[in-house]
Amino acid sequence: MEQQTMDRRNFLKGALATGALAAGGAMLAGCSPAQPKDAASAGTAAQAAGTSGSSLPKGYECAEDWLGAKPEVADSDIVDTKDFDIVVCGGGNAGVQAALAAAQEGAKVAVLEIQPEATWTQLGNDICAFNAQWLVDKGYGPYKTGDIVAEFIRRGGGRVSAEIIRKFVANSGDMLDNIVAQIPDTSNLFDLETGQAQIQVAYNMPDGSSYPFTRGGFQSWATTIQNLSTKNPTPVCGREGVSRMTEIALYCKEAAEKLGAEFFFETDVTVLDQDGQGNVTGVVAKGKDGLVRYQAAKGVILATGDFGANPDMVVNLCTDINEQSLRCDIPREEMTGESNCKGAGHKLGCWAGGFIEQAPRPCMNTNGGNAGPWGTTPFLWLNDYGKRFMNEAMTPYIKPTTLKQPRGILATICDSKYMDVMKQCSTDHFSPNWGAAGVDIIKIMDRMDEQMQSAVGKGAEGVSVDGVYVIEYDNTMPDQVYAADTIDELLGYLGYEGDAKKEAAATIEHYNELCRAGEDSDFGKDDVFMSAIENPPFFGSAQPNTGRGYVGLVSLCGLVTNDDLQVLSSDLKTPIKGLYAVGNCLGQRFGNAYSTPAAGSSIGMALTHGYVAGKIAAGGTVK
Repeated sequence: MEQQTMDRRNFLKGALATGALAAGGAMLAGCSPAQPKDAASAGTAAQAAGTSGSSLPKGYECAEDWLGAKPEVADSDIVDTKDFDIVVCGGGNAGVQAALAAAQEGAKVAVLEIQPEATWTQLGNDICAFNAQWLVDKGYGPYKTGDIVAEFIRRGGGRVSAEIIRKFVANSGDMLDNIVAQIPDTSNLFDLETGQAQIQVAYNMPDGSSYPFTRGGFQSWATTIQNLSTKNPTPVCGREGVSRMTEIALYCKEAAEKLGAEFFFETDVTVLDQDGQGNVTGVVAKGKDGLVRYQAAKGVILATGDFGANPDMVVNLCTDINEQSLRCDIPREEMTGESNCKGAGHKLGCWAGGFIEQAPRPCMNTNGGNAGPWGTTPFLWLNDYGKRFMNEAMTPYIKPTTLKQPRGILATICDSKYMDVMKQCSTDHFSPNWGAAGVDIIKIMDRMDEQMQSAVGKGAEGVSVDGVYVIEYDNTMPDQVYAADTIDELLGYLGYEGDAKKEAAATIEHYNELCRAGEDSDFGKDDVFMSAIENPPFFGSAQPNTGRGYVGLVSLCGLVTNDDLQVLSSDLKTPIKGLYAVGNCLGQRFGNAYSTPAAGSSIGMALTHGYVAGKIAAGGTVK
């Protein structure tokens, strides 16, 4: 498999430009390629949850066989057999924490990872964790677990597992404190004072006493650690210039190995071993020397990432993306995501008798803002007709609403009082980021203001203005901003003409009437955001809405499990003994889409559910 790469700037700006508005986050490393379609015929377990007589996977509304037959491996093809208590398939963010937690419980652990060890990489920037002692000591918490769980459920439209969410919220603090304990004094990874990391906060709300903070009817919390794409100047386990998530993985790998864990790199999982009762007893994987059987006395943990790079799975499982793209004549190859993961763990689970959660299946392609460097700041947003189309403060609904707009222009408009509106935003995904490193060290808000003022007098040329919603030292994510002394001029710069321009002008005047009345009687936007667009200079930004549907960063739909993360069999009741799913192999986390009360929840869940599964599989206890 190719080394995973992702240009965060290109992805985020491309997502905005297409209308498939994406959430900040990251994919998991350690993804195995999909199995070939010409594999041998499936066994009994696969027939229960896999291919039926029609050659289509049973239990799915699909038109193609995205699953394929379960591979059969002859004993004579096995070159070696190794015995462990727990085998973790995938050495990404989830897999490493599963291995460390299991080893800390005394289990003998193997990790099977597709990447070469020399270039082993974890991607991501933000870590969401609640009530870690490390955070509480800095004033962020303690927060009420039940309130946070309820908010995740609300944002997920009730299509999540309350207990799987609770296990994340309740155990994420212990997970983070366990990671912090592995970081040596030579690392500045969590150094807030020098700006190596920061906690995302809302304006003038620098500690946890102001949270939860409600905007647009949704609550958010200050609890996300953002590493700002910094790197440790000191070599990490002999490697230089690694990402912060890779640094965490290297230190945790080292700690797990001291407890006896073994990591097998360039090893591709092929099929799960099962006994006559369907219990999972181990894994067959292909390494440098051939096929090896890794026997697991206590369990196998699937942590191979998402299936965003597998167009067959995307087309057949993510039906909303498929339909949207078909209506825009987008080929299936362009519906895929930004990871290189092709659903290996999902297929292993299905061949063993499990199921992927039902549609609609979430992907990380939501929760961006409209056009402009301001992220989800709820200024006035206009569609190609020049009409306002939503309550701009309801960030979880940005993607589904914008995708229903006419193809063409999506525009954001504000006036010289724009900063007053930005200061009212929450810590929701892609909100203006008032974290100390960004504001005090990078001075992103001052930089943005200077750049916007430089747009005055530039006319239709506009200027490039750096974004203020994702803070990274080496990635400014700019947008083109235009300034004008009159609304009519600004609308022309944004691309409006004729009837659409007249409609846009009328929409702005009506919006101003609502603002002067102090109430959004049309769509119910929070009163604090209702600022009339009447003081020049007027500012705006526009992006094309192509209507393209695609996965985004990663797919987030996974296998159905019980409360202890054990994969369930075809009756969705009986656990498949010895089989667990974590990371993006785990379902029931995000409902319809990626909407969370704190940034970094995808990474936070991967780390935490890996930690939880490792402890449970090894016989330990969790909250």
